[in-house]
Amino acid sequence: MSIRWQDWTVVFLGAWLAMSPWQLEFTLNHPATANACGVGMVLVLFNVMSVARLMELGQEIVNIMAGFWLILSPYSLNFSESRSLTLDAMGVGIAVVCLAFWQIFDAVRLVRK
Repeated sequence: MSIRWQDWTVVFLGAWLAMSPWQLEFTLNHPATANACGVGMVLVLFNVMSVARLMELGQEIVNIMAGFWLILSPYSLNFSESRSLTLDAMGVGIAVVCLAFWQIFDAVRLVRK
């Protein structure tokens, strides 16, 4: 299985998410900060493991679960009243889910050839 550009993009998105509380200045919102840092680091960890070929299978499922959590988290953790926090979490979540499905589609297409 080759290294895909989607893995590096998710690493970048995870790093952004982990740094975003300080960049967007929402560190006083502790649930949103903990969520962004925790999920961001999970995305970085699992996708670096995939890039380094330490993990070949299952990384897309982790990305899909993390992405859907990010989409739902503003409402689950009660920070949806802040537009910038909500857009940050949901934007990264939607991008991660789309990239994970793209990777799955590419893998299925390669198997069919």
